[in-house]
Amino acid sequence: MAKSYEVTKAPAQGTGRRGFFNALASIGASAVTGLVGVKMLESQRAEAAEVPAPLAESTGNVILRMQQDLEQTLASGKTPSWLMVVDTRKCIGCDACSVACRAENPTGPAGNFRRVIKKDLPIGPRPWAIFKPVNCLQCDDAPCARAVPQGMIIKRPDGIVEFDHDKLKGVYAQAAAQACPLKLAHVDDGKTFTQGTPRPQEYENRTFVESGKLYSRKPEGNQLTDVARKCTFCSHLLDAGVLPACVTTCVGGAMYFGDANNSSSLITEITQGRRIFKGHENLGLKPRVIYFTESMPDTPHIECVACHS
Repeated sequence: MAKSYEVTKAPAQGTGRRGFFNALASIGASAVTGLVGVKMLESQRAEAAEVPAPLAESTGNVILRMQQDLEQTLASGKTPSWLMVVDTRKCIGCDACSVACRAENPTGPAGNFRRVIKKDLPIGPRPWAIFKPVNCLQCDDAPCARAVPQGMIIKRPDGIVEFDHDKLKGVYAQAAAQACPLKLAHVDDGKTFTQGTPRPQEYENRTFVESGKLYSRKPEGNQLTDVARKCTFCSHLLDAGVLPACVTTCVGGAMYFGDANNSSSLITEITQGRRIFKGHENLGLKPRVIYFTESMPDTPHIECVACHS
């Protein structure tokens, strides 16, 4: 298994998300360093090793390496332990991953499987922003699973949290979606973006695979109406030997994916000795999506714990 590294958290002393950003709006860059619970940082050392620079290899080569790792894992016959890593330093907020996700996993206006959060930070003479792609964390201790009867939500041996669409419906679907503290699951209302228009689009009605079964969201006979849905790391693609759609579409090369049990994989290589932020560990989620928190070299940076306190 990949190693877990703890994040050193500055004492919040009542500084929450809203108060933090309100405070940033009213002070200059020089004053931010004194803000309680927040650290303006330069590139810093990891607890266990020197912090490496962001992976500079071309995105295409990185994707090829991850695809080769995936094929190696599947060929080994061993059960993988899937892990996703996001390097927010490289995310440019283009939303290509979100578009690719909708194309691969059709959803309606009620929700989606992933999105990119943008936080505008009015620091200094020129405002800047942080972009953070988010999707289901595939928690090893998933609160959604604790909110419904056993068997409706399954933890696959490879770590993916899978919803049983035949069982997780109605009030149970609502309970599961509401139990997620990050609101990363939703209940499908059966609607499409183009229904009721002069020309409803066929791409919204196409068949697709989700959790091992074939579905369609056609208005007539939509089997996913009133069903809870979320990201599955594109498990249908993984089972076929293909990386998740969001990973292969990331323009900035900010998304990494692989088997944490494979000691020679890129996902293991880039996380060794790193200072990584798992997010909401205080909730006991044990997530399989982790984030790099170091700053770009020679740039200011705000600790992730400023928002996740």
